[in-house]
Amino acid sequence: MENPIINILMVDDRPENLQALEAVLGSSGYQLTKAYSGEEALKWLLKKEFAIILLDVQMPGLDGFETAKLIRARKKSKEIPIIFITALTQTQDYAISGYDAGAIDFLFKPFNPYILKSKIEGFVKIYETKWQLQMQNELLQKQSKQLDEAHSRLEQLVELRTQELRKTNETLQKEIEEKQHILQLAQANEAKYRLLVEDSPVAIILHELHKENWTFINETGMKMLGGLHVKDVLSRTLYTFVHPDEHEVVKQRIERALHGEKVEDNELKLVRLDGETILAAVTIIPFEYLGNPAVHIVARDITDMKKTEEYISQSEKLSVVGELAAGIAHEIRNPLTSLKGFTQLLEYKDDTLNPYIPIMLEEIDRINTIVSELLLLAKPNAGDFRKVKMTDLLQNVVILMNAQANLQNTEIKFHTLVGEEQDYIDGLENKLKQIFINLLKNAMEAMKTGGEINLNMMIEDNLLRIQFCDQGCGISEEDLAKIGQPFFTTKEKGTGLGLMVCKSIIDSHHGHMDIESEVGVGTTITLTFPLCDVYSEMMVDSNN
Repeated sequence: MENPIINILMVDDRPENLQALEAVLGSSGYQLTKAYSGEEALKWLLKKEFAIILLDVQMPGLDGFETAKLIRARKKSKEIPIIFITALTQTQDYAISGYDAGAIDFLFKPFNPYILKSKIEGFVKIYETKWQLQMQNELLQKQSKQLDEAHSRLEQLVELRTQELRKTNETLQKEIEEKQHILQLAQANEAKYRLLVEDSPVAIILHELHKENWTFINETGMKMLGGLHVKDVLSRTLYTFVHPDEHEVVKQRIERALHGEKVEDNELKLVRLDGETILAAVTIIPFEYLGNPAVHIVARDITDMKKTEEYISQSEKLSVVGELAAGIAHEIRNPLTSLKGFTQLLEYKDDTLNPYIPIMLEEIDRINTIVSELLLLAKPNAGDFRKVKMTDLLQNVVILMNAQANLQNTEIKFHTLVGEEQDYIDGLENKLKQIFINLLKNAMEAMKTGGEINLNMMIEDNLLRIQFCDQGCGISEEDLAKIGQPFFTTKEKGTGLGLMVCKSIIDSHHGHMDIESEVGVGTTITLTFPLCDVYSEMMVDSNN
């Protein structure tokens, strides 16, 4: 056990007296603390624990006797030995006053250093003995507490073990009864499981790998493969129902399954008993059946689903054709108008009846009718509207336009303040994409020396707002008022149809377009669309 640190508090208002005490005691390894008044001594007692206090009697402010009484009045410090050091008379009354104040001993100046050290050593030994006894007492209490806790834990363990043995005995009795009950229910459960497998909406097949024929197939699988009875399927080999082009693929997948790999949702061409080829999503799961390696095959007929996907793809292609037709129609109608006008002018000015002019007018009208029919292909239909995620659409457009932007030393930046599931609107994705591409192209053409185009998306008042901000040449107020009018353009080779078509598409989506521009600074175009739920409420109100 290590010895405690010995702190000694020396209190004297004269620094030379404290230096004398420090010279006597400094070499003994004690921690010496100096205080120059009674008040400072009391402060030190609040900060540290002291083994002995050497206290001068005559001090300004609180004298030694008053300081000692205050030390004794405090519970934590009342047991600390106090040695008074004084140069006053050694009368008996004076000494009694010191002892009443709480002194243990007196030293009179000038004092003998040897006597001081001896007294201090005696009190230090008492302090160390007291400290060791206290430590031993605390250790004994701790060990006693540990023994009590160990004894308590031992009793708890014994009780717990006894309860466990009782429970084990009860559990064994219950297990015997349960096993007897399970044995009785096993056949019933097997029948229920078989019924569940039989009624499954997907084909379930069991194939033992050491056999050529299948071991089991449910009714769904039998019907999928064109069988009237289960034996129609089980009497044939696995590869009877696999398309010849897929034989090698199936062998490889079964080999992978034998190595413990689960082969999920692979598309396979299967041949029905009536010769029809179907497409199935097949999952092969390895397992053991009666100790033999086997595979559990789950198959879904996806022939109709694939046809539907192909139909959707074809519809999208038709939509693209419609857009192309609309563009061609716009370009054809302009020269048609001129041709018809001049032909009619020739008819009125020509005195003779020209037989070719009526034919030409008839054919021009026929072309105009065909053009009108082409325009119908691209006319937006509210019934074709779908939920469109605008963040994904804008990101795709930015990626699409980045190549052209890089060639023109232009950078397109997309910023969104819209949450992940809040950016849906009802619309036609291709038409919306047409708007965005057109606006980005216009912005790049306006920025002859390059720069930045910023796309900002946010939600305000339940409306989705998309801003296209460029650093181009800008548009004058006079031209800005004409923007969107048919055939008005500020470009040398423009047709004036671009923004007009964009506005038409935006209107069909119940949206709005605002244009702000400053010459030499740039242009900001803001598109506003109702969000999905807002759009739905508008449609309900209009129907009502």
